[in-house]
Amino acid sequence: MKFSRIQRLLTKREYREVYNSGQKYVGNKVLIFYRLARSPNPRLGITITTKWGKAHDRNRFKRVIREAYRNEYHKLPSNLELNIHPRESYKELIPEEVKSDLRNLVNIYGKAQF
Repeated sequence: MKFSRIQRLLTKREYREVYNSGQKYVGNKVLIFYRLARSPNPRLGITITTKWGKAHDRNRFKRVIREAYRNEYHKLPSNLELNIHPRESYKELIPEEVKSDLRNLVNIYGKAQF
């Protein structure tokens, strides 16, 4: 199942806007930068640089994040833009941990704020 263009952050400018005008949620194994936007759908960006290890480790991280996001997509507020970064011990990350962090983000900050 592929993400459409409206479900992803696409440009450097969009990523920068999430960092500059957004907030940060520190999860167990991921950092989630988020902001409220005018988009009709939640949007996802994943950022992981080469300092985090070999390509197969980085690709696995992205696959895990995408799988968790797909499962929680329908529960996220429609105007939410996310950019997810790894934290230490990201190599043992499983989708359930990311789902838990996404749920906590929504619960802590409340759907009313979104």
